[in-house]
This record gives sequence, C-alpha cells and structure tokens, in this order.
Amino acid sequence: MQRSDTDTAQKRARSRSLASSEASDWTERFANPVPLIVLIALVALALRLVDLGARVAHQDEARVAYWIVRYAKTGVWEYRRIVHGPFLVHVNSVVFSLFGESDFTMRLVVALLGGLLPLASLLFRERLRPSETVALAALFAANPVLLYYSRFMRNDVSLAAVMVFALGFFVRFADTRRLRYLFAGVATFALGFTMKENALLYLACWVGAAVLLYDHRLFLRRVGNDGFAAAFPLRLRRGAVRLMGGDRRAVDSVLRGVGVSLLAVLEFFAIIVFFYAPRSQTRPGPGLWKSVSNPEMIPEVLGAATIGTWNKFMGWTGHTEHSYLPFLGDFLRTLKVGALALCLLAVVGFLVDRYSGDRPNDVVAFGFYWGVASVLGYPLVMDIQAAWATVHAIVPLAFPAAVGLALIFRWGWEGYERRDDVSVVVAAVLLLLVTAQIGATAYDTTYQNPQSPDNQLVQYAQSSSEMKPLINDLQRIARSNGGTDVLFYGEELHSPNESAHDVPPAGAGWFARLPLAWYFEAADATVTSTTDSGDLAGEKPPIVVALNDAETCSDEGGTAEDIDRYMDGYRRYEFHRYGFDSGCTVSGMSIYVDESRLSANETT
Repeated sequence: MQRSDTDTAQKRARSRSLASSEASDWTERFANPVPLIVLIALVALALRLVDLGARVAHQDEARVAYWIVRYAKTGVWEYRRIVHGPFLVHVNSVVFSLFGESDFTMRLVVALLGGLLPLASLLFRERLRPSETVALAALFAANPVLLYYSRFMRNDVSLAAVMVFALGFFVRFADTRRLRYLFAGVATFALGFTMKENALLYLACWVGAAVLLYDHRLFLRRVGNDGFAAAFPLRLRRGAVRLMGGDRRAVDSVLRGVGVSLLAVLEFFAIIVFFYAPRSQTRPGPGLWKSVSNPEMIPEVLGAATIGTWNKFMGWTGHTEHSYLPFLGDFLRTLKVGALALCLLAVVGFLVDRYSGDRPNDVVAFGFYWGVASVLGYPLVMDIQAAWATVHAIVPLAFPAAVGLALIFRWGWEGYERRDDVSVVVAAVLLLLVTAQIGATAYDTTYQNPQSPDNQLVQYAQSSSEMKPLINDLQRIARSNGGTDVLFYGEELHSPNESAHDVPPAGAGWFARLPLAWYFEAADATVTSTTDSGDLAGEKPPIVVALNDAETCSDEGGTAEDIDRYMDGYRRYEFHRYGFDSGCTVSGMSIYVDESRLSANETT
C-alpha cells in the first residue's frame, strides 16, 4: 500500500523540520531518543517492582484475586461486570500457577504494563521532537498516580497502557503504511476491551478528538495552509474516476483494503472470543475448552463470547444518579495532588503548540482534547469516588505536557548556548520544581504512606493497618495446620455455604471478610463460620476472626466482645479492613491466633 505523494511529502517535510529544529536545541548525540527512553522504561519497571507486595491488599484487589484463585481451582468462569474484563483473570491464573499466589504476583502483570508504558512514546517519535518524546516517556514513568496504580491490581493502568500503544501503532501505520503496525494496533485495542468496560469511553473520546482535528483541517484548508485537506477531496474524486473507469491498480487497491480490513476484524474477534468465552470445566454448560472436543458447542460458545458479552457490556451505562459536582471536585483534588505539574504543563504545551509554528501538532491537540473530555466525563459515570479514575485523564494529558516540559528544557539549553544566565537559571528552577513536586509526591503516596487514609490516592476500602507480618504468619499456620484453619464469628461474617463464593457474586458473609478472604484462599485454608458464641467454648481452630464493637452500630450481630472470654491461650490483634468506620460498616476486626502456633513460627 503506497502513501499519496502529497501526504508523504508533508510528513517527511515535518519530520525534517522537527529534526532540524531539535539539532539546534540538543547536541547531536542526544537527537536519538531511543536509548534514553529504554533507560527510562527500565527505571519505571524498577520503581514498580520494588516492594511490590508490601502493601496489604485493597478490598478491590482482594476480591478479584480470590476469584482468580477459585477459577484456577474450579475451571469455572463467565463474564460478570462487577469483576470487569477477563484479562487479569486469565493472565493472573497462569501467573499464579507458575509463581504462586501472593500480593507480589497478583500485581506483577499490572506493574509490568505500567513500567513498559514509557516505550509507547517511541511510536510517536515522528510526530514529536526527540526532547518531547523523551519527556512523554518520563511523565509516563514518574507520574505519582500512574506509579501508585501500576502497583495495584486493577485494570485502569493496564487499559490506559494498551490503548496508548494501540493509538501509537495506528499512528505508525498512518505514517509508514506498514501492515504490522495496523495488526499490532488492532491486537492491543482488542486487549483493551478485555480489561474494562470504559474502553468504550476511550473510543468515544478518540472519535470526538478526531472530529475536532478534522475541524482543524477544514479551517487550515480555508486559509490555504494544509495540503492534505486541500488534496484529500481531489484524491477521492480521482480515485473514484479511476475505479469507475476500470483502473486495474485502483481495483487491486480496493480489494487489498477489503482483505486487510477483514483480517483485522477477524483478529479483533479472535482475541475477544478467546478471553470472553465461558469456561465450565467442572460444571455443565458451554465452555471454550469443552468445545474443542465437542464442536457442536462452538456456536453457543461464540454467541456467549460475542453477542452475550456485548449485551452485558452495554449494560455498563455509568452511574449518573449521584451529584456531579462532588465527584468532579474529588477528581480535581486527586489531579491537584497527583498530577498538578503535569496538568499545568499540559495547558502550556497545548497553547504553545496551537499558537506558535506553522500549524498545531495533531498528536498534541488530540491528547489535550481526549484528556479534557476525560476530566469532565469520568465524574459523570463513576460509581464511587476513587483516584484510579484519574489515570484515564492523566495519560492523554501527558502528550501536551511533554511539549511543555521539553519547551522548558530547550529554553534553558538555548540560554546555555547563548550564555544567557537568566534563561538557564529560570529553566533550571522550573525543572527543579517540576521534578521535586513529582518526586516528593510519588515517594509519599507510593512508598511512605501507601495505606494512609490521609493519602488522596488511597481509596476508602484500603486497609490502614501494617499487618503484613501477621498475615504471613496466618498463612503459614493455615498451610501447616490439619483440619479447620479459620473460624469467622458473627452475623456479618457468617456464611452458611462456603462454596457459594466460588464465582461472583459471592454469598452472604464473604464481602465482610475482605481482604482476609484472599489471604486465606491463597494459603488454601479450610474456613468455617458461626453465629453462636458458645461454639468457641471448646476446641477451636488456630485462627478466629470477629468484628469489633463500634459506637456507630446499634445492632452488630455478634462482635469480638462476645467471644473474648473464650479466647484464653490466643493472642488478639487489631486489623482494620477499611480506612475508617462508616455508619454501621465496621472497619475494625479482631484476629485471635493460638499463641502456641505463633511460638512455633517464632513470632513475637
């Protein structure tokens, strides 16, 4: 497939212009951004992998990780929106089988995708200056929100990463017409739809941004400053005339385009079917692996993976029953804490790019429109106030922010070449302020206080206790114990049927056990429960868990105070499953552990 002469000449001229401009801004040895970006990606991976398993699991992490372990054991899965897409379910089940179940392995895939995100900047290197490409990679690597949620088992960073790669591959295809970029873009775009339902919002934002870019073209055509817009209708007319006139090359080109499009559609649906097809190894019903030996089941599996999934997928219509302004306010507060420098740089970069030079950069404008739409749109569709939603605004805003950051650097570099000390000092101070704001925030939110309720990036259902040493002991005790390992006491923790939790939605009593349910399942613990305090008067398992008493609750249905008198020989630990008590939702739990088992594990 050949590029048109006009389009090719325009892109080559722009590439030469950018390279020429950059050569005067950088020394020649820094004009190639690839080595720096690879180094940035390695640093990003290190930042995400160090102490990855240190934080106690958030309840959202714990519930999904629990069901992944159950899926690995039962072979039963079908798409349910409350768990979002199947990507992490299927991929993490393999990770767990290879490396075991732990907080580290649970978060590993997300950390890898977040750490590799800076490499996506290379796909835009023909549309950005080298300094801007490096700046984009640095912002992807170091932004505090992206860093924090790259160390969190949710689909948000994963979705953002694959969508940026998809966009980059499509841009590279537009620039080079090499089919490998098209098919890579389709694959990563399809993976995005296996991660989370708001992949639909990415598509909507992209369409909206593309419409605004086309409006740019129409305006530039009006003032005679856009060869593509001026030539595009003419090329269409000429192509139509050649096609109607029987031009063999035109016919071949159309046929090839149809063939490539069909292959791309087939690739997209193959990925969707593989991930969304139900699994039912130990239960009746259609299943992907069952259909291999039962071909008559294939139509039912394909229908469930496509039409069935689409019907459920479209059931995700957002949550507009809440007030918009409080959600927008919380969204903006998170941006202020976790992306203040990036947002300010994005405004500067967009304005400078739009109102200087021959014409605005499509990638910069596209990212800004996409980011602003996300800032305004996500508070409308969110069901809870959660910092992770800002990931989807920060990633697109990084494109114009990279222009602003690179501009400051070039300003200082030009001042250095001109021996303009004032420019050098001002640029150095600005870069120092940006680096300090990003670095200090990242350290505080991700490493120093990753579970604190005072951390704006921490969502309410994050445990606020530093209980990992105790949790490790609980898992060791459960693995070495014979018989029942854990007893949950109280109405809120009681479950009459433990097998009801195998697939979502879980049965009664299970959600109140989070995040401990994940840790006990990872240790293959045998769990039971009771509402009768008298059951603890005799022989008991080595681990007993009960909710604490709280003044906010008038009817708690059994608390630790009811059984405390029966727990001689057990050590009592306080554990907080939420950041704080909310109404009659009690955060505090008591975990009783047989002291003889603690001694055996050398725990003090």
